[in-house]
Amino acid sequence: MSMYATIKLRDICNKVIASTEVTDEHYLDVDPDEFVKRAWKMADQMATQLADDDEWRLTLKIDLDMRETIEEIMAKIPCRCNKCAP
Repeated sequence: MSMYATIKLRDICNKVIASTEVTDEHYLDVDPDEFVKRAWKMADQMATQLADDDEWRLTLKIDLDMRETIEEIMAKIPCRCNKCAP
């Protein structure tokens, strides 16, 4: 499973002024709901710093890949070595 968010600030012509990326790399034990809440919180914090009359646009894109990684699949397979297997 991987979680990824991109926050972009755009001007009136839809040109990207600034952007930031958030990954689950630093949130090892965070579930998807909590990750989404934190991404929204970051976007809200960015938005509060901007004036309404600047005609800006803030976009938040969240990608939650719920598929298991090969490491997660391999961890579920019981060991069959001589030491572990009876």
